[in-house]
Amino acid sequence: MLKKPRATSSPALRYFGDSRSRSIWQWQLMIGITVLAIGLGVALLTPARFGDWRFSVGVFAILALTIIALAVPWHRFGNGGVFVLPLLDTLAIALIALGDTAAATFLWVFPVAWVASYYSVGILVGLMSLIAILRITNLFLLGLTVETTINMVILLITLSFVGVSTSVGAERNRSSRRLLRGQSDRLAHALQRVNEQKARTRRLLDSLDIGIARVGAGGVLEVSNRAFHAIFDIELGAHSHPTRAVEYRTRRGEPVPNNETSIARASRGELFADEIVWLFGIDGQWRAIKTSTKQIDHGTVTDDGLLLIVEDVTASIDPQAGQEATRRSISHELRNPLTAILGHIDLLLERDDLLPSVRDQLDVVEHAGTRMQTLIDQALATPGKREEAGVEFDLADVARASVEAFSPAADTAGVTVDVRLDEPLCVCGDAFRLRQVVDNLVGNAIKYAQRGGRVSVQGLRPTDHEVGLRISDTGIGIAAEDLPRIFEREFRTQAARDSGIPGTGLGLHISHNIVIAQGGRMEVVSEPGQGTELTVILPALQRNPSEEHVPFEGERA
Repeated sequence: MLKKPRATSSPALRYFGDSRSRSIWQWQLMIGITVLAIGLGVALLTPARFGDWRFSVGVFAILALTIIALAVPWHRFGNGGVFVLPLLDTLAIALIALGDTAAATFLWVFPVAWVASYYSVGILVGLMSLIAILRITNLFLLGLTVETTINMVILLITLSFVGVSTSVGAERNRSSRRLLRGQSDRLAHALQRVNEQKARTRRLLDSLDIGIARVGAGGVLEVSNRAFHAIFDIELGAHSHPTRAVEYRTRRGEPVPNNETSIARASRGELFADEIVWLFGIDGQWRAIKTSTKQIDHGTVTDDGLLLIVEDVTASIDPQAGQEATRRSISHELRNPLTAILGHIDLLLERDDLLPSVRDQLDVVEHAGTRMQTLIDQALATPGKREEAGVEFDLADVARASVEAFSPAADTAGVTVDVRLDEPLCVCGDAFRLRQVVDNLVGNAIKYAQRGGRVSVQGLRPTDHEVGLRISDTGIGIAAEDLPRIFEREFRTQAARDSGIPGTGLGLHISHNIVIAQGGRMEVVSEPGQGTELTVILPALQRNPSEEHVPFEGERA
């Protein structure tokens, strides 16, 4: 009975790409090359041997079978069709042996080993019986003697040993392969279950309103849910500290040093519960956050890190925050339909077939819509009354604090940050909003500089009445056609999208609005592949030289 061959991946698979076909080639080539070598040796040493038609026919039959084996599409034949090859090889070797070349009988090792490797014991016994019949017939034709009888017995015993050993070894190999395939299938199934469980856990975590993250060494967020990303203003795909949201001990109070933030403390394994910190996010909003850490492994701090649990409790601590959020949400929702209305009005005004009266009416609607859009922008960008009062502070101190906060991110990204803030840059304005601007620009510069790049933060005085901060990088740069639009809301350059670097397109828009509201301006110079240079210019603080600068309450020492 034939042993079932291993199924190929596709019935239409070409024979030269089929492992089964390659195995047939290997066996037949071994026989063919061996017989070819014997034929060449005989041709050089005793060419008269080819005068025996039996020897010549046997040799050329083997070579012909080898050529045919390389051309036949074996993936279309079963094991029964393949068995024809070793059977014909056996008969051809018998012809070679009849041609006064008794030693050629040991060539039967090849077809015997071939059949033993891929066929059942019954087929192997049948082949051995055929060889015995051929050999006995040959002995009776040539004359039976004691020596030829002994040689025949030795030959049959040797071939039987080779066949049995090969058959046992092949069966063990097949059993091992079946075992490995079974284990591989079980591992693949187990991995699939793990991935499905991981996906279910991720969906469960993302459905929670509280933020949860597993914090590893160095502040790496190994696992974090959607609420955690929203609270700490973390971009999709980012897993390192610091986040873009600045942490403060109290509202508009002292900034928390980078090594004392909630994430940094959790990375060191510190345990704390229900501690309140304030976050100043990229959207310019203050949020009161209740933070706690939990041990993962039965009360023992392990290499798995800690769970950091955060909850936005702004509404309960600051009732006005809920009203502010509602106002901003309504303003934001009004923006989308208003933008659509103004867009269609622009399209109508471009038509040449409008009556003058209709055009005048559309102009009125456009002016009203533009005014409403301006009011909405102000509602979205203007901070609360408590934040409107300006304070005196040093912009250089704000920049140093921002660079210090982003140092771990720069180290992780392999970016070198060069700071040149040698003189005070005194201004009067909203220090917290301008810190947001600096954080946006420094964070973007590090992000787009990429590994091996450089970022420069430099103070400057364009005029006697102005101070500035120039932040440049050696990153991907901005194309000339994109420069006029970089301050538009949610605009991202094609190069940034193609690079796969995460972003929302809000940072520069918000930063530009803040700088304009502070009476300043922003300038940008960029070249694709060479980097970008962004400069923030603000009115300098005008005062008498004898006046002593008093730091604002949130300024770093």
